[in-house]
Amino acid sequence: MVFRKDRIMKEVGIAVVTLSVTALIVLFGVSGRNFLFITSPRSAAITLGIIGMFFCMISIGRFITAAPAHLLTILGYLLGMVALLVLLTQIFQWQIPYLKDPKTALWIMASCIFVKTVIGRIFFLIR
Repeated sequence: MVFRKDRIMKEVGIAVVTLSVTALIVLFGVSGRNFLFITSPRSAAITLGIIGMFFCMISIGRFITAAPAHLLTILGYLLGMVALLVLLTQIFQWQIPYLKDPKTALWIMASCIFVKTVIGRIFFLIR
């Protein structure tokens, strides 16, 4: 396996952007500061969920075509389902334990994005 420096740097750049945006949204959601349409932990969780779907397309989403039954791919599926459940719980205000609290939901969503980002960055190791 040949590691190309430009590919590795691209992978790191995407990870930095993903984690930076996630951290900023969590910061605004938890601190109570208003930024554009993020006015509460609930709106931050919904925003992070929607943006997280786009991040998924450029990172972990590539596993589906490369290794659909790999253990890391399955872990990505599971984390994506948790993130989607958190998003739907916040949008429709379902009364699911732990997920109904917006701050907890925001931290769970951020954790899912963090782990999926790490999995997406080690993608080239399993090809």
